[in-house]
Amino acid sequence: MKRLLNIGSINIDYVYRVPHFLRAGETLEAAHRDIFMGGKGLNQSIAAARSGLAVTHLGVIGRDGQFLCDFMKESGIDTHFLTIDETSPSGHTVIQVTPDGENAILYFAGTNHAIDKEVILKAFKSLDEGDFVLLQNEVNNVGFALENAKKQNLHTIFNPAPYSPEVLNYPLHLVDALIVNETEAQGILGTNSDNEAFLLNELRKHFPQALLFLTLGAKGMICDLPVEGGLRLSFNAFRVNAVDTTGAGDTFVGYAMKAIMAYLTQQDIEKFKALIEEAMLAAAISVTRCGAVPSIPHFEEVIQFKERRSNHAEKENYHRL
Repeated sequence: MKRLLNIGSINIDYVYRVPHFLRAGETLEAAHRDIFMGGKGLNQSIAAARSGLAVTHLGVIGRDGQFLCDFMKESGIDTHFLTIDETSPSGHTVIQVTPDGENAILYFAGTNHAIDKEVILKAFKSLDEGDFVLLQNEVNNVGFALENAKKQNLHTIFNPAPYSPEVLNYPLHLVDALIVNETEAQGILGTNSDNEAFLLNELRKHFPQALLFLTLGAKGMICDLPVEGGLRLSFNAFRVNAVDTTGAGDTFVGYAMKAIMAYLTQQDIEKFKALIEEAMLAAAISVTRCGAVPSIPHFEEVIQFKERRSNHAEKENYHRL
């Protein structure tokens, strides 16, 4: 079984329920506060592990984040390359969540920017050729990791979130699968266009060999496969009662890793489509719950949700006959 190494951020999330996003100069009373485990790296590792993958997480936390390490171990994640910095605080976020489930996030990197190059190299040496490396943009040494992953003949997956201009300095031509939303695609391409076809066409020109994902929130996701003649697949988002979108994108990425790994090793498009459908279902479940990590469903829940939707669809078809 191929292994996944996630070089990713680990945060403590402070989530505030607010009537609307805070405006400049405004003092706003929050209705409620929760403290959750989070960080795009941790979220995606948890999602990938709950999908059934073997996951190793490489990252750095402060002394205040020991409970995060303990939770990851309990979740079945290999934390051999997770280190503790005794002198710095863990990364954390302040998240505003509105009544309609939208969120705004203030991020402090903390120890997420203390990842050591030697640890990265040591982790790569523990992998086998053809294993997978996942990266986001909340940690340091992303470019270094991409370069050296390829030297080890590892598959690379990059989710440039949150987007920053520094992304353009990374060796993106080494990425095997790129997962972006509209904002991240616009940043990479240097355009203000929100035309989905245009964005994907331009990304394909920049990354001719990469598997491309353009996530569109409530509108779903479009995937562009690097096959002869081209193949573009659209996936609709499932309609659910959203209460908190925090972590939905990370849930999708973690679950989508299963599809990406299957495609890059087996080239089975039908299996790929079925696994992406499961990733979309997992993301749909996550927005019906509060918090990042607590909202990520286990694989059994995804299958049960899938079966319920299938049964409901069959009943609807029966009544229409």
